[in-house]
This record gives sequence, C-alpha cells and structure tokens, in this order.
Amino acid sequence: MLRYIDANQDLIDTFKNVMTDRFPVYATLDFKLVFDTKPRLKDGKMVFASIELPSAKLKYFSTDDDVEEGYDYIMFVFLRTWELASVEDKCRIISHELRHVFIDENGNPKLVGHEIADFYAEIELNKDDPEWLRKLTVLTQDVVDQEKELAKSNTGGKK
Repeated sequence: MLRYIDANQDLIDTFKNVMTDRFPVYATLDFKLVFDTKPRLKDGKMVFASIELPSAKLKYFSTDDDVEEGYDYIMFVFLRTWELASVEDKCRIISHELRHVFIDENGNPKLVGHEIADFYAEIELNKDDPEWLRKLTVLTQDVVDQEKELAKSNTGGKK
C-alpha cells in the first residue's frame, strides 16, 4: 500500500464545508488534500493532520488541470483517524489545520504555529466537547495498536 493516497470525497466535502463556514477569506487559495496511511508521532503525541507549504520544486510538480501554478498548501490527514472520527471531529481536525494558514502583507502564503497547544478560537468552538481530542486519540491509538498486533501475529512476529 502506498503511504500517501488522494483524498476521498468525504475529506473533500468536509474541507469545503469548513472553508465556507469558517475560512471564506482563503477561498482563492489552492489546497491539496492527501491521506497519510502511516501513523506519526510528534513530541510523543499522535498527529491527526498537518499542513505544509510546498517547496518551489513540489509546487511545480503539483500542477494539474485544476491548479496550473501548483498548490499553495498541502494538507495531510491520517487515514485511520479520519475513518474513526465523527463528522464533528472531522470538522475540528480540518478547522485546526486551517488555523495554521496565514497570508502575509505581500500576499504570500505562510504558516503560523499554535498560540497554545491548540488555538484559542478552536477551544471556544469546541467547548461543547472539550475532550474530543483525547477521546479520538485513545480510539485511534487503540486501533493502530490492534492492527500492529494483528500484523505481527499474521507474520509470526516477523516484520
């Protein structure tokens, strides 16, 4: 299985809905949406999604019929988390990643870090379920661990 695969319609639709509802100012930007099939940890925490600025080379290679000058941002979403997440949690994941987007005074795409472990605006938006991240992390980690154990048992413990 390839590590990176194209987004499915669910991710595309969720992304469009979040953009329309919360980030209409970014409507002119081009985002490439990609699933990552490999779990990643950062500072000991599971990464549900990340967003990157493509290098000039990657921007060149990311041109297609829809985006002639390449994508402004590439968003990676961990496939297993996406499959396990509720509709609300999917919106939270996308919204969080879009908080990293910033356009400077010259119109150049940039990325910004967290204000705190999250973003103040996201905490307010998620006050109805402040434990959503922890719950989804535990669920995703349990499934990933089970899949590792199953793979290990199917290969007799060999990698």
